Amino acid sequence: MYRAVSVVASSIPNAGADRARRAWFAERRRYNRLYMRAWRANPANIAAERRNRERWHYERKLREALHHELHATKRAASICGFCRKHPPVMKVWRLEICDLAPRGYVEVRVPYCGEC
Repeated sequence: MYRAVSVVASSIPNAGADRARRAWFAERRRYNRLYMRAWRANPANIAAERRNRERWHYERKLREALHHELHATKRAASICGFCRKHPPVMKVWRLEICDLAPRGYVEVRVPYCGEC
C-alpha cells in the first residue's frame, strides 16, 4: 500500500537564506585568513611561537628520556621497550646516555617485539 507524501514548505531550504549564510561564512573565513596572516607576520608573535615550539620540543624529549625505566605493564607482563604494545620476542642492545659512564653512554638490553 502506497501513501502520498506531501512536501512541507518549511522543509525546503530557503535559497536566499542559504546564499546569505554562505556569503557570511565566506567573509568570516576571509577575515580569519587575513588576521592570521598579519598575526604570523608580527616579529613578536614569531619569536613567541618559536619559544613555545622549542619549550614543547624540550619537554617532550625530556619526558621520553625519563620514561625509559619500565618495560612492563602494571601486572608485570613484559612489553616491547619501543612500541609498548606487543609482548617481546627478544632483547636487543641499545646505547643509553649516562653522565656517570666513562664514555658518556652505557649499553642496555631492551625488550623488542620484532614488529615495530
